Amino acid sequence: MDFINKAENFAPSAIQMLPLCHLFLIFLLYSFIGWCSEVLYVGVFYEHKFINRGFLHGPICPVYGFGGLVVMMLPEKVRASWITLFVTSMALCSFVEYVTSWQMEKIFKMKWWDYSERKFNINGRVCLLNSTLFGVLGLVVVRFVQPFVDRMVHKIDSTVTMYLADGLAFVFIVDVLLTIHKLIDFSTTMAKLKEFGESLRERYAGEQWFISTSIADMFASIKEHAAVERNKFSDSLMQKIDSFNEHHFDFEKFVARFPRISSLSYRESLALVKQRFEERVADRKAAFAKRRKLK
Repeated sequence: MDFINKAENFAPSAIQMLPLCHLFLIFLLYSFIGWCSEVLYVGVFYEHKFINRGFLHGPICPVYGFGGLVVMMLPEKVRASWITLFVTSMALCSFVEYVTSWQMEKIFKMKWWDYSERKFNINGRVCLLNSTLFGVLGLVVVRFVQPFVDRMVHKIDSTVTMYLADGLAFVFIVDVLLTIHKLIDFSTTMAKLKEFGESLRERYAGEQWFISTSIADMFASIKEHAAVERNKFSDSLMQKIDSFNEHHFDFEKFVARFPRISSLSYRESLALVKQRFEERVADRKAAFAKRRKLK
């Protein structure tokens, strides 16, 4: 009997018995809850404005969806105790966040969030404060959200659920593909900008007028000198500078969503994008102030 009781304690949770379409909808629900948490936590309490904290266009953060499913699939004995559930949620969700951060940096050579300034962090990828919030979120989901979801699952017709899951899956896949395309484009552009900056340093390093402290300074010094001696610079060079120097709204959105984004490989390239983003924000504020003044 003891063996049977132990087996029941570690039996799979009810969520594992659900059809794939139900699991996908629950994954989206947790992803949406995570997105709301990020918007409130970062956008409201830190940035004091609305910020879409997800990589995707839609209001979801998939990392929370995966974390939520992992927590819900824990054995019943783990989920039965508040303390065990809290600690396990902390550990598992922190692991998911750490691996996600590491993989994103490895693929795109950029660190999208950084908790280095917070106490008790691990390589800036996870920190005690966020891990504690993951534990609290795990408790809320398991104790309050999932029971409600379980009741709703049994009330919705299976055919409706299947069509709803199919439709949302299509939107989700399209969103993921578009986002991956933009992320690859972002990383590729940063690499090209780095290479271009290095070539400018090699070409004009001996010139007194050339300022090489940053890519922005290099561009500014070349454009300033070109106004005096235009014949020394080819049209293709000036066009390339203008192309890199202009506002790239898709790239600047990443900076807006992840203010602590950093990169060892593309440090100067990213600095230029951040500078252009700050200039755009300043221009918007100035235009808004001007409109208010005219009223």
